[in-house]
Amino acid sequence: MQIKLIIAERDDRYRDMITRFLEKNHLDTLEIFSFSGPELLRNFLAGENADVILLDRSFGIEASELAAYGKVACLCDSESEETKTPVRTIAKYKKPDLIYNDILDLYAESGSRVSSRPGNKGSCNLILITSFSGGNGASTYAAACAKKSAAHNKRTLYLNLEPTGSSADFFSGTGSYSFEDLIFALKSQRVDVGLKMKSTVREDKSGVFYFEPCSSAMYMLELGQEDILRILNILSTGGDYENVVVDMDFRLDTDFMEIMNCMDKIVLVENGGTTANTKFARTADAVKILEGQTKCSVMNKMYIFYNNFSSSESSSEIQGFSIPVLGKLPPVKHAVTRKIVDYMVGQDVIFGSLLE
Repeated sequence: MQIKLIIAERDDRYRDMITRFLEKNHLDTLEIFSFSGPELLRNFLAGENADVILLDRSFGIEASELAAYGKVACLCDSESEETKTPVRTIAKYKKPDLIYNDILDLYAESGSRVSSRPGNKGSCNLILITSFSGGNGASTYAAACAKKSAAHNKRTLYLNLEPTGSSADFFSGTGSYSFEDLIFALKSQRVDVGLKMKSTVREDKSGVFYFEPCSSAMYMLELGQEDILRILNILSTGGDYENVVVDMDFRLDTDFMEIMNCMDKIVLVENGGTTANTKFARTADAVKILEGQTKCSVMNKMYIFYNNFSSSESSSEIQGFSIPVLGKLPPVKHAVTRKIVDYMVGQDVIFGSLLE
C-alpha cells in the first residue's frame, strides 16, 4: 500500500523538515510530492490526483479548489485550531509522528479501498485476560502482561474492551484520536478500519501501544459482537503486533464463547477465596457444556493466575480442573495501581510461558 501525499507549503524550512521526516520513517507507505507555490501544484494536478493533500492556509489556493483531487486538510499553527469539520485542520508544529497519524486517518476516511498487506494467522498472539468472578485485578495483570511483553522487545498492543474500563489508568501517550473514533469507523461503509486503527493507536513510554478510552463509556455500548470479531481478525492477520493483550469482562454466553475461540491464550485471574473458587467451578462446568453446543474449543487455551493469594487458610488452589497455573502473587499493600503494575512486571514467576 502507498498513499499519494501532496504537501503544499510555502515555508521552505517547514516543508523540508516534514518531508524529510516522512521520507525517512514512512517511505514504505507514502509517495510524497511537495510544492512551494500554487502554479506548480496546479500544473501537477492537471494530469494527476492524490489521496491526501496537506494545504497551508497561506499557500494561495482554496481547499475547495483541491477537493476534487484528494482528501484535503489545512495546516494551521496550533493544536487549538484543529477541527474535524469537512475540511479538516491539522496543527503543523505538533510531533511529526502525530501528523503521520493524521495522514493515515484522512486516507482511511477518504473511501479508498487499498488495504494493508495481510499477515498470516498465527503471526500475532491474541491473549485474553479475564476472570470468572470479577474484582480480582484482571485489568492490572493485563496491563502488566502488556508491559512485560514490550520489555521483551515484542511489539505489543493493550486492548481494553471493558464497557467502563480505561486504558488511561495504566498508560499515557500523545495523540489526537480515541477508541470512539475506531467505533465510528466500524459503523461506516467508507472507512478502512485497519488504517483507522493505525492512526488511532498511541504509544506509552513503556513501548506498549494502546487506545485512548472513549470520552464517554456510553460509546462502548455501540461496540457489537461482529465489531469485536472484526477488530480481532484485523489484529491477528495485520502483522502490526506480536502480542495483543485483550482486557475484557467475562460473559457466560455463546457470543463470548466465539470471542474466546479466537484467542490463542486465555488467562483467568482468580484470588483463591472460597466464594471465588465456587463460582469458578460452576462457571467452568458451564463453559464445558457450551463448548459442546457451540463447537468452540476454549478450555485447552486456559491458564490460571492467582492474584492477592493469601498464604493463610483464606486462599486455596482450585481443585478438579487440569488448567495450568501461571503463578501466584500475594497482596501488594499500600500501592497505587501503576506501582502495582510495575511491581508485577518485575515478578518473572507470574508470567510463565505466557508471552513466549
